[in-house]
Amino acid sequence: MLKLAAKFFVTVTALFCLVSTIAFSSVKISLLSFISSDPTRTDSLLYVMSMENQALKSILPEGYERSFGRDALELFTNINLRNMKSFLISEIPGLNAATPKIIVAGKGTDFTNLPIESPPPADFDVYEGEEYTEEKPAEVPQTKDQAVFIYSTHSTESYLPMLPGVTDPNLAWHKEKNVTLLGKRLGEKLEEKGIKTLVNNKDIQGILKKRGIGYEQSYVASREVVVEAMKQNKQIQYFIDIHRDSLRKGKTTTTINGKKYAKCLFVVGEAHPNYEKNSEFATNLHHAIQNKYPSLSRGVFGKSKAGGNNGIYNQDLAENSILIEIGGVDNTKEELDRTVDALADVISEYYWGETTEVNK
Repeated sequence: MLKLAAKFFVTVTALFCLVSTIAFSSVKISLLSFISSDPTRTDSLLYVMSMENQALKSILPEGYERSFGRDALELFTNINLRNMKSFLISEIPGLNAATPKIIVAGKGTDFTNLPIESPPPADFDVYEGEEYTEEKPAEVPQTKDQAVFIYSTHSTESYLPMLPGVTDPNLAWHKEKNVTLLGKRLGEKLEEKGIKTLVNNKDIQGILKKRGIGYEQSYVASREVVVEAMKQNKQIQYFIDIHRDSLRKGKTTTTINGKKYAKCLFVVGEAHPNYEKNSEFATNLHHAIQNKYPSLSRGVFGKSKAGGNNGIYNQDLAENSILIEIGGVDNTKEELDRTVDALADVISEYYWGETTEVNK
């Protein structure tokens, strides 16, 4: 009887150890998955751990909103009470795939404030009552020193403060007051810093209307613009497509040294073989911005085929091709201009630093 009891005890102890090991491994894997899927979640993990080790509180972000219940819930269930989408993402097939991936998170960037694609203007209503004449492409002079090409695929994306009387964010479109003004300013600022820049303000949406094709073909039309520039300007090194986000002002605005800026973010299409070079370029710019203008960049986001436009965004045409979203529908011209100037500052420093390294 004693031997039987001993065997039973040994068996139960062994099973307990085995189950504990499996459970610990599962928790470890869950934690690693939790952190790797979104680097900003480390804050939640650190806060939970800081309940035991007070020293960890010193490395939490300044102003971090502490809530043990919220952080513990998100840590162990991946559910974020501030975003209903987190309740559904694991239950609805395809929802996770269609969500942009955070390659590098900027300050305050998490699952709750991912970039939102702007809805297309209804039947190109920005051209209502007028005929659009597609101009013959202008001959671009052959040069050896134009280093940057700037354009806007969604050329009519605009901002509510630029449109008196318009309050609906879904109507923030205009054929003149739009993101092409930011591209023009960025080109001028880069030129001032000695970088030859070609800015193309071709009205892509006007082209689509003239040809009778849908808004979803925007990147097909803008691809022609990029290819033409590449043919006639062999030395272009950086290709920048300017857009704006549809998130509201609280998510797209920051204050630096007492002045308000429109936040920016970088989008990299991952559905082509050479996207790593573009991702590296965007990541380098993000870190450069963070060093000089903390909180200005929302980070670098990757989009797959499920993310729309086949996850390419014309970025397969050349290395150092990126899409930059500047601000959201509520940002003012002053906030946008400050951000454009900051981008020009960082891009020029990166360009001249890279040029110096190449010459060495």
